[in-house]
Amino acid sequence: MFTENHHGEPLVSPRISIVVPFRNAGDHLAECLESLAAQTLRDLEVLLLDEGPGNGAAAALAKDFAARDDRFTLVEPSGGGSGLNLGVEQATAPYLAFVDGDDALPPYAYELMVGTLESTGSDLVGGNVMRLDGTQVQQSPIHAEAYAETLRTTHVTHHAALLQDRTLCNKVFRRAFWDAHGFKLPTTRDTFTALQTQLLAKAVDVLDTPVYFWRIRPITATRLRHDPAAVTEQMATLAKVRELVADYAPDLLDIHDRYALDLDVRSLILALPGATWQERERLVELGAGFVNSAARSAAGGLASIRRLETHLLGERMLPELLEVLGAENRLQDVQVVRRGRRRQRWYARYPFYDDVERAIPEHLYDVTDEIRLHADVDRVEWDVDTLIVEGRAHFDRFDVSSDTDSRIRVWMRDVRTGKEIRLKVERIRCPEATAQAARSTVSFDWSGFSARVEPDYLLDGDEWRTATYELYAEVTTAGRKAVQRLTAVAPAVRWTAARHVDEHVAVQPAAGDDDVFVVHVKRSKAVLTGVRCDGDMLELTGWTRRALGAEAALVAARRHGGEEVHGEVTLRPSSVLRMAAGTGFDFKAKLPMQRLISVPDGDERGAAVVHLRDVIDWDIRLTGEGGPMRLTVAADVDPVRYVLPTGAKRAREFALTRTAFGNLRGIERTVRPVVTDAEWDENGLLTLSGESADPGGRPDHFVLRRRRSGDEHRIPVTWERDQFTAAFTPAAISVFGADLPLSSGTWELLARAHSGEGEVAVVVEREAITGLPGWRQEGNHEFEVGVYQKDAVQLRSRPALDDDERGGHAQLLLQQRDYPVYLRSPLADVAVFDSHGGMQYSCNPRAIYEELSRRKTDLECVWISLDGQFTVDGKARVVQAGSREHYRVLARARYIVTNHGLPPWYVKREGQTYVQTWHGTPLKRIGHDLRDMPYQRVERLDWTDGEVPRWDLLLSQSPFATQVMRRAFKYDGEVLETGYPRNDVLSAPEWENIGSRIRKRLGIPDGKKAVLYAPTWRDDRHHAPGWLGFSLELDVDTMRQVLGDDHVLLLRTHHLTTDRNRPPMDDFVIDVSHYPDIAELYMAADVLVTDYSSAMVDYAVLGRPIVLYAYDLPRYRDHLRGFSCDLEAEAPGPIATTTAQVAEAVAGASDLEELHADAYDNFLVKYCPQDDGRAAARVVDHIFGDAAGGDARDAAGGE
Repeated sequence: MFTENHHGEPLVSPRISIVVPFRNAGDHLAECLESLAAQTLRDLEVLLLDEGPGNGAAAALAKDFAARDDRFTLVEPSGGGSGLNLGVEQATAPYLAFVDGDDALPPYAYELMVGTLESTGSDLVGGNVMRLDGTQVQQSPIHAEAYAETLRTTHVTHHAALLQDRTLCNKVFRRAFWDAHGFKLPTTRDTFTALQTQLLAKAVDVLDTPVYFWRIRPITATRLRHDPAAVTEQMATLAKVRELVADYAPDLLDIHDRYALDLDVRSLILALPGATWQERERLVELGAGFVNSAARSAAGGLASIRRLETHLLGERMLPELLEVLGAENRLQDVQVVRRGRRRQRWYARYPFYDDVERAIPEHLYDVTDEIRLHADVDRVEWDVDTLIVEGRAHFDRFDVSSDTDSRIRVWMRDVRTGKEIRLKVERIRCPEATAQAARSTVSFDWSGFSARVEPDYLLDGDEWRTATYELYAEVTTAGRKAVQRLTAVAPAVRWTAARHVDEHVAVQPAAGDDDVFVVHVKRSKAVLTGVRCDGDMLELTGWTRRALGAEAALVAARRHGGEEVHGEVTLRPSSVLRMAAGTGFDFKAKLPMQRLISVPDGDERGAAVVHLRDVIDWDIRLTGEGGPMRLTVAADVDPVRYVLPTGAKRAREFALTRTAFGNLRGIERTVRPVVTDAEWDENGLLTLSGESADPGGRPDHFVLRRRRSGDEHRIPVTWERDQFTAAFTPAAISVFGADLPLSSGTWELLARAHSGEGEVAVVVEREAITGLPGWRQEGNHEFEVGVYQKDAVQLRSRPALDDDERGGHAQLLLQQRDYPVYLRSPLADVAVFDSHGGMQYSCNPRAIYEELSRRKTDLECVWISLDGQFTVDGKARVVQAGSREHYRVLARARYIVTNHGLPPWYVKREGQTYVQTWHGTPLKRIGHDLRDMPYQRVERLDWTDGEVPRWDLLLSQSPFATQVMRRAFKYDGEVLETGYPRNDVLSAPEWENIGSRIRKRLGIPDGKKAVLYAPTWRDDRHHAPGWLGFSLELDVDTMRQVLGDDHVLLLRTHHLTTDRNRPPMDDFVIDVSHYPDIAELYMAADVLVTDYSSAMVDYAVLGRPIVLYAYDLPRYRDHLRGFSCDLEAEAPGPIATTTAQVAEAVAGASDLEELHADAYDNFLVKYCPQDDGRAAARVVDHIFGDAAGGDARDAAGGE
């Protein structure tokens, strides 16, 4: 007899136990637990293991979840050993699984996997894995081959690709199998156990369906890359795994060694640049030992660059290996050379190619088998009944800059009969293929083609027969020929409407889950002609060719497992002649809506996280005599959505729509707004129109959020009954009072969930996807409305560049062909200003420009803008970075003023004056001073070798800064020690009035104190070039609780950060990361909280309190970056190591001035002795002289 829990649900024995360790899972644990609570397999137990010291917030969340859901249990740590083993000991179900607290699962995962094991009797089942990055999912590379197809009751000895799968979390184990072999999990990597289970199992099941979302953890990846100890441990595990393979599957050693070279040894190689010389020697010995003991054929399956690196490691050629690693970011542009006449081979000119002295075997450079043919469909359209197919086809390494550089043939092939039909091909120009290419040394401008599929090609004699045609392209370039099936990833291609060529006969261009483009001719056997909701019943009407018999039923089944839902069907002979073969039958079918709810009660006990991954797809078919039949959706049947009768706080809906092949598909998901139309007007206004099925969900705004950055804007929404309209101007978004274009990148459109908690993606009705507007220029940007993850709305933004300016190849031509011509033109009276690589109108260049403007100079002033994210005061012209004019103006300008550096292609001309103002006092180490720090950073330190010799003048704020920068930059040129022009405004008499204006602009209420939190970036968050993360280590809740309602927190992340988490903005927190100039924020702030940023030097000019939040001081000082000063002894305010200490110091800010008066004064004298409000005037006098115009004394106010 069942009993009930406190939610009123029956308590039953769990079918699966899921062990969930969490260590610093942060914001992601809630999503993980929600995805487990929402599993369609309800009978589960979840054992939560806290494995992270200082993991208070996550532990509290886990405890709260366990208190609200009886299926979740928080397991107390026992101390010593792996907590995972403790979790296994307490598990009670017949099946066992593991999930990391950072990750998530689709709702069907465990129902599918447990159901598979119960049907096959295998010992374990594994499923495909997708890497999770925010809202984006992509195929996990190490799982791609292993889970490319579904295989039941197989084994690693029959499917060797399983050796690449080193994870446990994508599997379900039969508990009896686990216990029989006494598997134990280590405290760190689970590679050994994962492969051990594969080898010892009698049979395993392999599912191509994604069952696990594995979060990309850049910090973990970076740590491994720079942590020799972690790599040493990985190699020790590898040795154990190899012994295991040798014992149980010796025939797999060759394949195992190949995977090990590609994965484990590759990790070792990547760790070498960040290791000390002693560590390098030890790692080289470890790596060389494995390379030289591995099967001789193992390296042969690696890519050329990996073979080269592996060879250098095996030969212990460390300097050469480090040089190859240093050049990896540029290897995509390495040229290939052709050798041989009859048997042609291509070789990449990687480092040391043809180096006689080193005598590296030539075969290591052979890339013949790596040259890939790309053949993609970009666009399809109907010309009456003729289908026009446009696309591109090219090899990834061969130039196609003219239509004679390659030959393209296209044909169709009937999948069933093998019949081939050659299509007429017209070559078309496709500059976008070149702009999107990873390689800048080749052009694909003439890789485009257009082919016509005439209706006669699809007839079988005089009849239409159901058939599927794949399209193939054959490309011949530079003596190489290859054939490739055409694929289609563009959403507009995937959802192209069918053309009805006869009654119940349609020609449907489409692409399936494998992205293969097909032309499908379908003679429908059953057609859906109507849908309506009758109370709690879903009623479908239509027509079928077959009588179906007494067993007629409508069957709905989740695509990835679960019980079928059957609905009754009534049929009657149709009174209308449906086709030449005879009369068909009309049907009416009903499905109970209650049975279409996969998660009872909506499981609102979980965290408020709603995302695309809560979608459950349903197949709906007619069945009876003759088997099941798909339902073709008639052309005049519109998609519908009905709210499911869950009674839950977060409403769910059931949508009926089409598949890409025109068949009926049910979609169960959280209710969300659905866009049915998107259009621009002549003024650049973008209007999104649509509807929502839920009368209770009417948000007054959508959120437009830039992927990875956290930047967001609110878009107002108006409603008329269930119809909404969201209209905005992407080229003129209000940002702190200025109308700016959406910054470059991908913006996702989100709405608050029905419950008011969490968010849902705004989606596009699938039939409307093909009509979404393409790239459109508005102002200095271009915008494209599109979708991601099948149907979620996204808006892409990019600077408006011409075809001969966009992309790596265009930029290379500008640099090599056009820029040298511009360098021969005479210099002009032009001054170019650049702040932070074109990112801002700020800092020292701004102050110098504004001083120059006040003097009414005759010089033409030009600002370089990377992304149009600022406006400029005065008459200066703004030039887009990367444009032709950018090259032209840098070639001709007489004066160049920047605070960081210029592009590597810039050539300093005689007669030009290049002023480097720099952008902060070097309290932390910079340049060559970093070389002796233990931490080896991602960014290259040799940028100074090309940049510094171009400087004519370096500005300095103080004697201290002069000494440090000369040493760090190895600079022996002129230094102008004037103080920083950017700080002049902080000494101006009206600075407090300016601060008041800024406070009003930011919306800070009168009487509230503003706390500016402005931390610097962290080297260990620099995951890759152009990828710099940020983690908010300041506990906002603690700050709010201590400071109360009379404070606001201004959050200013460093301008270089690309990825950041941040708290929701509210009355306490204001994100000012994109405020144009931090100097204005200084004047608005009552207290500065920073860490090791030079912001403290600038803010000290105001004389206001400064608090240093140095939560990672020992690591930062001794390992990451280090200091050029004794910051702990010289700090102008208290140094806090916890948020509580920060909050306490800020609350007592009025006392800081007296407590730290001497330190503050000494700090001012040492670091900003000349910041007196006249630095810009001194700089302008020195640089521009008479060309500046006006009078410095007048400009500075006179004395």
